[in-house]
Amino acid sequence: MGLFGKKEKPPCAICGGKVSGLFPPKIDGQLVCKECYGDVDLPQEVLDYMTIDAFRYYMAFREENAQLKQRFRIMRQVDFGWLGDKFVFDTDNRLLCMDKNLTKTIFEGCQVKSFEIREDAQPLFRGSAEGLTRYTSMVPERVTAMSPQIERIRIQAHMRREMEKDNNGYYPMPDMKVMMPFLRFHVDIYFEHPYFSVYTAEKTAPEFDSTDPDTSDYLRQYNEDAALMEELARALMEVAFPGAPERTVGIGSISASGVAVDAASELQRFKDLMDKGIITEDEFTAKKRQLLGT
Repeated sequence: MGLFGKKEKPPCAICGGKVSGLFPPKIDGQLVCKECYGDVDLPQEVLDYMTIDAFRYYMAFREENAQLKQRFRIMRQVDFGWLGDKFVFDTDNRLLCMDKNLTKTIFEGCQVKSFEIREDAQPLFRGSAEGLTRYTSMVPERVTAMSPQIERIRIQAHMRREMEKDNNGYYPMPDMKVMMPFLRFHVDIYFEHPYFSVYTAEKTAPEFDSTDPDTSDYLRQYNEDAALMEELARALMEVAFPGAPERTVGIGSISASGVAVDAASELQRFKDLMDKGIITEDEFTAKKRQLLGT
């Protein structure tokens, strides 16, 4: 070999064949050819600590899992947007996959232990063999309570535009900073599976228009997203826990940890909203009566 000759790569640790490519994959520090490596769909924490023998078992699992693809008939699909997560369901065969092309791992409904869909930390849906629990969201109430504040912001922005209008009638369009009721939807699906313990997904919450915030427009976007989350919850129940009962829990009745929310904490939160001028004293009083049951 010359001074600038290529150094021969070690053979594939699985099949002993030739390893090609500039950056070939490695398992347990050993090179693996692209044919053996294939389309790996594993949590990174599992892949990082996988031995060569364990990877051989995974290859066998992958072959068995590919047989489910032949049975899979997509009957329901839930998309989190163009670049977001995709969920597809075969409700007849009780199968689900997080890829509409079925190139990722296909799960059997019996492998799902439970799932939870949240708005930040607040649960929206929880599903298990015991049934589907739907929690009444506090987001619409929060948005309604923000209406006076948003209207003031819009009036102030209008006055500013009028003051800064130039001779040609042009004026700047300032960004109006409005606190978001919540940041994102979270989905956690828990499995009894040899390689996956939990699958997580997120969807960004709606945002107020930065130049013309409007509560009606926000609630329209929110209702569309909430309907999408309900569609996902029902599809998961149909595949994992068909026939399980359903119940609805009122606003703030249970926290994300499953513990009853202290009415005093909610009362303090609404008092803070009143002190900031987001809700009126009458609105605070009405909420106080509702929380205390008086």
